[in-house]
Amino acid sequence: MSDKNILVIEDDEGIQAVTKFSLEMEDDWKVTSALCGKEGLIKAKSLHPDVILLDLVMPDINGIDILKELQSNQPTKKIPIILFTAKAVTINIPELQDNNVIGIITKPFDCLTLSAKIVNILKNS
Repeated sequence: MSDKNILVIEDDEGIQAVTKFSLEMEDDWKVTSALCGKEGLIKAKSLHPDVILLDLVMPDINGIDILKELQSNQPTKKIPIILFTAKAVTINIPELQDNNVIGIITKPFDCLTLSAKIVNILKNS
């Protein structure tokens, strides 16, 4: 059983499936997925994952609002966040660090190197 738990908050089921497969096969992550921001917040609060991979553009709650909600909740405040986005991020770095954002992975991504990128971001944070 893996002791590395990751929550993937991503509204695209195809991207979610590829991400889950890549992480579980390559580096033995235990992956939990959420298809919308509301579901992601509930799972983050109940599961306390080691890291959250967060899409910025969601149908119900945008990624920035999810970050703020995670930051305001004591049990989720310290969870490292990696943004997972196809959009260029124009948010300043101090604001990201204040919300425990430790890295950004842009889509499209190489599923063969995704796990290594996440591990590298975690090591460097």
